[in-house]
Amino acid sequence: MMYLQRLWRALSTLTWRKPSRCAVVQFGGVEVTAFSLLADEFQIGVMPLVSEQISLPVLFRAWTKLRISRWGYYQAFVKMTGARVALVWHDTNIAAYQLRHHIEIPVFCVQNGVRHNLAPASGKGFRDQLQQATLSQTALADAYFCFGSPEPAYFANIIQTTFIKHGSLRANAYAILRKSQSTNNPTSGVGFIVSFPNRQDIPGERILGNHQPFLSLGSRVLSYQEFFGFDAVVARALDTVCKERGLHFTVIGKRSEQTSVEARYFCKAVSDQVEVLTHKKGEGYEVAERFRYLVTIDSTLGYEMLALGKPVAFIANRLKHLGITDRDLTFGFPLDLPEDGPYWSSATTESEIVQFLHRWI
Repeated sequence: MMYLQRLWRALSTLTWRKPSRCAVVQFGGVEVTAFSLLADEFQIGVMPLVSEQISLPVLFRAWTKLRISRWGYYQAFVKMTGARVALVWHDTNIAAYQLRHHIEIPVFCVQNGVRHNLAPASGKGFRDQLQQATLSQTALADAYFCFGSPEPAYFANIIQTTFIKHGSLRANAYAILRKSQSTNNPTSGVGFIVSFPNRQDIPGERILGNHQPFLSLGSRVLSYQEFFGFDAVVARALDTVCKERGLHFTVIGKRSEQTSVEARYFCKAVSDQVEVLTHKKGEGYEVAERFRYLVTIDSTLGYEMLALGKPVAFIANRLKHLGITDRDLTFGFPLDLPEDGPYWSSATTESEIVQFLHRWI
């Protein structure tokens, strides 16, 4: 039965579609994602991973050239597109850092989220995977367009590349749009930016009381309940501060109402009066823009809104709250920053967070 399932999965990836001619090819995914922002200037195509989709015309061409490997397949694919550069949006894809050894055109990686070494419960973290891959072949990219200083510090000894501190591609695009439009005046409220998994990906479709494995860091496996428990602590502190200061408190979810679990979680963990905003993919900037103050634990959107000039407070102590001494996920990691600063705190208890938030506001 397992053999048949694997065979069916393999057959389902096959397509007779030929690669489209393009100047830029996106490596990974079956459709162009955030790089569509560049479509006004470049013709963009997509080269899926072999695990996502296999083009039979490309496969036959690779075989006629006696390149019977995934790298031979990618090489044939790139040749058929005529692309002059390969762009990588899913920059946690380990194959992206091996591709340049096998094709003639440059490979540029673009960071799309805050990077860390947490891993699926049964797997290895991104940084650990990269280090393991470099034992057989150097991790290589012609350029890595990163958010800022942490990435060169984190990957300088692992990825052979030129780091370009570019900021967030999507946030930069939003900043251009923002300049051309008058933004609404922010409310007097506080928005708490959270980042929960898709409801359909969670066993039992709930976080509270869910002791199923979620992520691992080294040998420590964290359950859904453990990993997101700190969100409830921060939310209760925010609820207290907002009531004392006469500010409206809102949780800003990451997903649409159909795919989110935030409302159910915070109504039970904090109060059934807590407002939770959901939104469609790509609308996070507009939603966060509405608030006078923003608070987050470790959401990429929080870092992006800080770069866009919004007042954002970071209480990035999820691991510390669990008694884990690893600095991963703390504010500015791996930079050598103090544990506490003007808009970030090492607080882990509700009372400490309340005190910090009062000082910050």
